[in-house]
Amino acid sequence: MYKKLRSETLLAGVLGHEIGHVVKQHHLTIIKKSQAIDMGSTLFSKKLGKMKNEQAGQAVKTLVGSGAEIMARRLDKDVEYQADRTGGGVATLAGYDAYDLPMVLQEIGHASPNDSSVALLFKTHPHPDTRLATLGDSMGEQFDKYPEGKNVMDRFYRLKE
Repeated sequence: MYKKLRSETLLAGVLGHEIGHVVKQHHLTIIKKSQAIDMGSTLFSKKLGKMKNEQAGQAVKTLVGSGAEIMARRLDKDVEYQADRTGGGVATLAGYDAYDLPMVLQEIGHASPNDSSVALLFKTHPHPDTRLATLGDSMGEQFDKYPEGKNVMDRFYRLKE
């Protein structure tokens, strides 16, 4: 993802999004849900263990494994939208342009889902175009009152490819 960014201000938008997850404790919620799945799996497996039905036991493992993978690999769409809104505010309060995260989303939206730098993002997040539209609806013109933000192109370290 970092390779896709062209400036420090765009990085601030992305980091603001991630800070939004932390502030809103989204990953803590995922951990709690995962623990509940593990507890349910253990209890269910113990009950099935008494039945000694190997086929049923395998079905439970597959079902629980799939559920755990979904929990581990993706956050709820609403959580991503919330992190986008919070991230825009965080970046703006830090003095960066409020519209940098939308610029990142636009750029990612043009990328191919097979592009290795964003492939996981397409699997775990709503499509960038949808996020951009949702963010635009929620932001409206509320950030227009802030100054344009820092222009710090010369401080951004580009990775060599």
